[in-house]
Amino acid sequence: MILLDQAGAGASRARLFSPLPAQESLVECFWTQQVCPNPIGQSWRIIPDASPHLIFVASRFKARCALVGARSRFADVSMAGRIFTCGARLRPGALPILTRLPASDFTDRSVPTEEAFGARGRILLERLAMLNSPNEALHLISDFLTGALADHDCAPRFCLGECARVEDMAAMSGLAVRTLHSRLRQHVGLSPKRALRIGRLQRALVGSQDRSTSWAQIAADSGFADQAHMIREFHDLLGESPTLWRQRSRFADLFKTVMRRKD
Repeated sequence: MILLDQAGAGASRARLFSPLPAQESLVECFWTQQVCPNPIGQSWRIIPDASPHLIFVASRFKARCALVGARSRFADVSMAGRIFTCGARLRPGALPILTRLPASDFTDRSVPTEEAFGARGRILLERLAMLNSPNEALHLISDFLTGALADHDCAPRFCLGECARVEDMAAMSGLAVRTLHSRLRQHVGLSPKRALRIGRLQRALVGSQDRSTSWAQIAADSGFADQAHMIREFHDLLGESPTLWRQRSRFADLFKTVMRRKD
């Protein structure tokens, strides 16, 4: 959900691309993002997400490529030296198919591709590090995933964004609640309850992009019991209140305005 990270401050510099038909079962989309002008060393807050990613970071210091698992809560990443970022947003359930390891091994972790894929991952990083264009890097990542996904099964579907309760998710998946819990940990890396909480939070973050909508209305539309419930979830999953979260994009916009005036 790169369009929602840092309260959407980088959305204007991001581009999304559809996967090839052969990739659709495991890849939701590809994306590129040019770095916003930020104070050196400023961190960027990444939202919780049930979807894993394959991410390449072009930097003035050292290029990095990693397989990132589901995030159970926010993460702060440094933007110092970053030139551009690009990658693939994978579907929940893709990690065990790609790596033959349980998704829980990657939860809240950024695993270098050379560790996740061995020699193939090391070669991918070496080739990416030679490129200066995010579009060229994205084509290379797409080719890598096409090869990695060849002859693999589709990712299992768990109705993560379609339910309000764990029992409903289990029923829609045709599983007992206990079985759902073990399957979700294996294939997605999250418990059913955590996955539902993340989905509800993301709906609120989408709603918060319209600043004319009150927080009380956003809470109701997103499935929270009330505004107080939403505020508690923001603190637990995002590390701050809804008001402070929304200000992150305003700070970024203010900095860009100041830099333009200097020019």
